[in-house]
Amino acid sequence: MEERKENLSPQAERTKRQFKQAFTELINEKGFSHVSVTDIVQRAQYNRATFYLYYVDKQHITKELKNEMFYQTKRTSKERYALGKLVATKSMDADSFELATFIYDNRSFFNLYLKEDTIPGLHQDLPRAIFELLDEQFTFTPTGDHDINSSQFKLYMAHGTAGLLLDWAAKGYQKSPRRVTEELIGILQAFADGFQVE
Repeated sequence: MEERKENLSPQAERTKRQFKQAFTELINEKGFSHVSVTDIVQRAQYNRATFYLYYVDKQHITKELKNEMFYQTKRTSKERYALGKLVATKSMDADSFELATFIYDNRSFFNLYLKEDTIPGLHQDLPRAIFELLDEQFTFTPTGDHDINSSQFKLYMAHGTAGLLLDWAAKGYQKSPRRVTEELIGILQAFADGFQVE
């Protein structure tokens, strides 16, 4: 999924953000299938005409919200690293990457993963975003003589990471994002001495 940037004014960006925030809140409250465009515009305190300036229908705002969060998940998982520079896992700390903080800061959206009546296909997005990033851009230096750069291993890593993050969400984010980041780093250190982002 590629994020397509539109040339919108700050006011238009703010309006769209408010629509998406209202939509997310409503799904959390009553389930995706029970949210209508009328609900969204009433919650966001705009009129239907304003909604239709930016979106064709409920499916359109759904797709944009999913794509935006998919892209941001990938971005926040890699932006602290310089391309081509080897990162030693033993040098990593809680400030080494932002994924847990991003999820915590956007927990209203990530709580949608915990709902049965949620955005269709959403449950696959977090592991898929992590897998795509690992498979396309990360090369690991293994601890010992293991092939940890295969697509199968990276798929395993992606689903394991997503599972731990969603378990954290399901338990009400009791641990701090820094603590969760440290735990993920500890797991990474068990099988990788370092990595490069291409």
